[in-house]
Amino acid sequence: MNQSLTNLSKIILGLSLAVSANVYAAAEDVASDIPVTPMNANRIAVVTPPAGGPIANSIDQAILDAVSHNMPAGSVQAYQNLQAANVDEYGRPLTPEQIAAKAATTGAPMVKTENAPAPINYEMARTISGANGPVGTPVATSAPSAQSDDPIVDKVRKKYKAHQEIELKPGKSELLPVATGLQNRIATTFRSADVRTSDKDLPITVEDGFIYVTPRTQTPIGLIISENGMPETAVNLTLMPLDVPPVMVDLQVKLPKQMKRDYDQFIAAAEAEAERTKFMHSALSEPQVKNDPRINTEHADRATSILATVADGRIPQGFDMMTGVPVEQRHPCDIRRMAMYHEVGQRLVSGREIIDVVRIKNDINGFREIREEFCLRDDVIAVGVFDRATLAPGEDAELYILRDKLYAEKQSRVRTRPRLTSN
Repeated sequence: MNQSLTNLSKIILGLSLAVSANVYAAAEDVASDIPVTPMNANRIAVVTPPAGGPIANSIDQAILDAVSHNMPAGSVQAYQNLQAANVDEYGRPLTPEQIAAKAATTGAPMVKTENAPAPINYEMARTISGANGPVGTPVATSAPSAQSDDPIVDKVRKKYKAHQEIELKPGKSELLPVATGLQNRIATTFRSADVRTSDKDLPITVEDGFIYVTPRTQTPIGLIISENGMPETAVNLTLMPLDVPPVMVDLQVKLPKQMKRDYDQFIAAAEAEAERTKFMHSALSEPQVKNDPRINTEHADRATSILATVADGRIPQGFDMMTGVPVEQRHPCDIRRMAMYHEVGQRLVSGREIIDVVRIKNDINGFREIREEFCLRDDVIAVGVFDRATLAPGEDAELYILRDKLYAEKQSRVRTRPRLTSN
C-alpha cells in the first residue's frame, strides 16, 4: 500500500513538473495571447497583445458556452452572428465594404472571407511552428480603373493628345477629345472661319481662322466650320469634353481642285474689297488741305484766337460786321438735336471766312448742355462756347461758328445731272 502511494506521488510530481515546464516555456505566448491589460499598465510600458489567439479564442468560447445555457437561443445566435465577420446580426451576408466598416467599428481584426481578403499585420503576426512565414493572408490590391461605362468615351480618351493635327475633306466629320472647363484652340486653314453650333450658351470666340472653345459640361458639342461666304467648304467637328488638359488642334481642310480655285478667287476678291474699304476710310478720315486743323496746329491756334476775340466783344482783324442775316441761315444748328431756342444775332465777314454769333436760350425745364457738334456742317471750320456750356432754365449764352465763306461758291461750281431713279 505504501509502495503504491509512493508510486502515485512520483507520477503526480512528474506530471506537475512537466506541466510547469510547458507553462514556463509558453509563458510568453500565453501572456501575448490573452487580451488582458495588467493592473500596473499605467506605470510601465505595456504592449497589449492582439485578440484572436488560440487561448483567447478558447476563453471566449468557454464564456460563450457558459452564457448560452442561461440566454434565449435567439440572443445567442445574434451574438454569434455579430462575432462572425461576414454576416450581420440577422445572419445576412455582408459586402466587402460592410465587413471593413464593421472591423473598423468593433476593433476586431478583419477575417479572410470569400469576398474580402484579410490583411496581414507583419509587426504583430506570430509564426506558427513549422511554418515558413507569418500567419495571415496578403491583401489583394487592384489599381482603380480609368475606363467608363461608355465605350465611345473610352475610345475618344485614347485619342487624346495635347496637340492634334487633323485633315478633313469638305463634308466629313471627326470626333475630338477636348478639355472641360478650360479653353481649347482650333486653328483652321480658312481666312475667316464661320462657325455654327446648336449650343447657344457655349462660350466660343472666332478670330479670323482661329476658334476658341470653352465647354462648361461634358455634353458633346457639334461644330460646323467653313469659310465665311463659302458654305460648301464646311466640315463637322464633334467635341467630346473630358477631364483632360487643354487641347491645341490644327485643322487642315483639303479642298478639291475646282473648289480650291473657287476658294482662291473668293479670297482674292474679299482681300481686294477689304483693301478698297480701307483706302476709302483712310481717304475720308485723313485731312485734305494744308490748313486743316487736324494736321496744322497753327491753323487751329488761329481759329481759336479768332473766336476768343469775338467772345471778348471785339471784332477780329480783317472782319466786318454785316447788317443783316438771311432768314434761311438764322438757325445754323440741327433743330432736331438742339432742343433749346437758338438764332444767329450777328455775322462777321472777311474775304475767306464768316463768323456767326448765335444766341442760345434755355426755354425749357431742367438744365441743358450746349453741344458744339450739333452745329457742325460741311462748311464749318470751328465751333466754340466760351461763357458756359450748361444753362439753367431761362439762362442764355453765345455760341460762335467759324465758316468757310468760299464753300458755297465751290459747291455752286459743281455740275450735276438729274437722276433717273427716285433714290
